[in-house]
Amino acid sequence: MDKGRLLTMLTLLLCSFVPSSTLSQTQESGGTPEASDWPREYVAKNGSRLLLFQPQLMAWEGWERLEARAAVAIQQPGDEGQVLGIVRLAAKTAVSTSERLVRVSDIELLESRFPEAPENRDGEDPQAILDTLFPAEQIISLDRILSELEKAGVKRDSSQLKADPPPIFVSTSPAILVLIDGEPILADIDKTKLQFVVNTNWDLFFDTKSSKYFLRKENSWMETTRLDGRWGAVDKLPKSFKKLPKNDPSFAETRAAVPSSFLAPSQVPRVFVSQVPAELIVIVGQPQLQPIGDTDLLWVTNTDNDLFVYQGSFYYLVAGRWFRAEDLDNEWTFATETLPLAFQQIPAEHPRARVLPSVPGTPDAEEAVILAQIPQTATVTRDQIQAPKVVYYGDEPKFEPIEGTSLERGTNTSFDVIRTEDRYYLCYEAVWFASDGPEGPWIVADTIPAEIYSIPASSPSHSVSYVQVYDSTPVSVTFGYTSGYWGVYHGWGGVVYGTGWYWPPYYYYPPYYGYPIYYPYPVTYGVSAWYNPNTGTYGRGAAVYGPYGGLGRGAAYNPKTGTYARGGAAYGPYNARGWAEAYNPTTGTYARTRQGADVYGNWGTTAVKRGDDWVRTVTASGDHGALAGYRTSEGGGGFVGRDDNNLYAGRDGNVYRRNESGWQKHDDGNWHTVERPDTGRESARTPSTGSLDRSSLDQLNRDAYGRQRGTANTDRYRNWNRGSGYGGRAAGGYGGARRGGSRRR
Repeated sequence: MDKGRLLTMLTLLLCSFVPSSTLSQTQESGGTPEASDWPREYVAKNGSRLLLFQPQLMAWEGWERLEARAAVAIQQPGDEGQVLGIVRLAAKTAVSTSERLVRVSDIELLESRFPEAPENRDGEDPQAILDTLFPAEQIISLDRILSELEKAGVKRDSSQLKADPPPIFVSTSPAILVLIDGEPILADIDKTKLQFVVNTNWDLFFDTKSSKYFLRKENSWMETTRLDGRWGAVDKLPKSFKKLPKNDPSFAETRAAVPSSFLAPSQVPRVFVSQVPAELIVIVGQPQLQPIGDTDLLWVTNTDNDLFVYQGSFYYLVAGRWFRAEDLDNEWTFATETLPLAFQQIPAEHPRARVLPSVPGTPDAEEAVILAQIPQTATVTRDQIQAPKVVYYGDEPKFEPIEGTSLERGTNTSFDVIRTEDRYYLCYEAVWFASDGPEGPWIVADTIPAEIYSIPASSPSHSVSYVQVYDSTPVSVTFGYTSGYWGVYHGWGGVVYGTGWYWPPYYYYPPYYGYPIYYPYPVTYGVSAWYNPNTGTYGRGAAVYGPYGGLGRGAAYNPKTGTYARGGAAYGPYNARGWAEAYNPTTGTYARTRQGADVYGNWGTTAVKRGDDWVRTVTASGDHGALAGYRTSEGGGGFVGRDDNNLYAGRDGNVYRRNESGWQKHDDGNWHTVERPDTGRESARTPSTGSLDRSSLDQLNRDAYGRQRGTANTDRYRNWNRGSGYGGRAAGGYGGARRGGSRRR
């Protein structure tokens, strides 16, 4: 069978015909080529045509091998009619979750059938045309595949995760939440009477002369004598603020607010202070309620939080977990496991449809769980990659046992170092290294002790158990990680952010003069975490949680360089208000940026080849089939998108389509409505060819629903990727990207 090779260059959905000249222009400009809609048409030089309809997924084994069936149509030159058939195929797959694409390669035709092909006719046999024109590679929207997966067998594991509600503060007037990671850690500022609080992402200072705390909010200041006391406007800042180090860039934004624009007493927001991760609900006045459809579910319209009312009780979603309270002044309890079914009925176009991935039992939640299990991979060249220098603070490396295992973890270092009985393992940016000593030298590890993958969620090192070795050769090692590396876990029927466990931060006062060394562990709350279905990660950051988006890597001192990174310098870019998706405080990096980069992109070296590098190849290269040409047995190729994607391959080997009357089967050159097995009714518009068994009908209905949903989700991602709603969650549906940021005041 001469199938040849064709790599179709596409990323997302176009809803109409895409001329090859348009694709060529996109390719030459260096931008990402747009995805053709289905079906896809392949044309030979002699005019023979193959129309391939969207494949219907049958299985996806280990996210590496796909099986599907698809309807096809063959047309010979000069013929007005088409010969319809079905194919069953298998292929290798590679996934780019950041670009929402699946590369389907090495396609093998397992079976083909043309039930209506004439035995004696002039011209080329349909099978020969199929063999000549069928593409060997395709790129398909990930959302189309996810929507067709059978969800019943999806693993759900919440056994080690915690769902204890955090402190939840509620305010009906402007408010902010100052989160301090444990007891305040104070650092002296040279040549002043000021100290600053190290373990918060706010500019929070203590003046030893007046014994007052001063808090900066943008260009204004507030003061109090007690952190848990009442905050008031500042009339005049202490003189020490004018002596802040001018050669220290970490104080640049603070110095810019001296002198400040002083607040009137009526402008002072309510200030909540917590020394453990907490959340804040800000409502503009008393709650305003609006019904959702025909359900008893109401949503609170005058808040940016995901807050609902059902039968008199409030429901609040944060970090993928639902909490319930009888009223806003009462204590909250975990409610995901008893969430009313009314939440599943929120329409996809509703402004709060963004919560659907966190509602157990919805397709959105099931797809989110599947996405969390798909690994992102990279191949590391052994002799070209260099491990970071691991620094321990204090006299010597210190380790503590990991509960439930024989392993130990390094405690006085910001790196993930695991000690076994006779070996040390370092996980950095989703690559494993090994050494005979705690400080190296490190080599790329190609085998990892199995016990590492049983590190419980109660350990700060739990995230490394989601980084595995997928393949190794004498030259290279292929690593991969799933979403748990970034703190996104599947539990309670959906995906949640964080394990729910809290660990006090590590800090150390060095014996020499300088700032204290401090670094935090991952937190679940206090970061305004919300799920973004377009990336499969959790976005973080909101102005009410601080100028840098929430509790996290507030500050970190590097004794080698003598520099001190405060707030935005260590947590994220200030102009984005610290917003990013899925933050790893150990490495100080993010899982996703707006451009779709992931951790393997952070290596910035040719020694690490990302498993989805093919996306960049498709985007930048013009060597994959001369899109303006035609596919023939001699080479060349092209495809043209069409806008009628309504043919399906039935399990019985026949071709079906669906219209207002129901399902129709193609037979004897015509379409015939099949009886519905539940009623036996037929359409008066077309003749009937008999009934369709329940199993086949159910499968066709599932395929049609999945195709419709996949198209909608692909379109949603396309709009998001082009920037729709990027400044905040979109009002319609949940296609927006960033939430909060400068919107929350």
